[in-house]
Amino acid sequence: GVQRLTGGEAALLTVLARRPGEVLSREEIAAALGTPEAGERSVDVQVTRLRRKIEADPREPRYLHTIRHKGYVLRPGP
Repeated sequence: GVQRLTGGEAALLTVLARRPGEVLSREEIAAALGTPEAGERSVDVQVTRLRRKIEADPREPRYLHTIRHKGYVLRPGP
């Protein structure tokens, strides 16, 4: 079934969806979420939680991709 997103997850999805296909660093994401002091790890945690809800297989994401040493990118499905 459909799982509801928390406020933080919805905010993260909104930040990424505003710039589809564009790699955003953890710092940019944290700043856009209004939590620059929260740090990179908290962004990683939110990404992991969001993936569990929007991906059929969170270990092989189709939409929310990690770009090593750069950040994250939301790519629309095929």
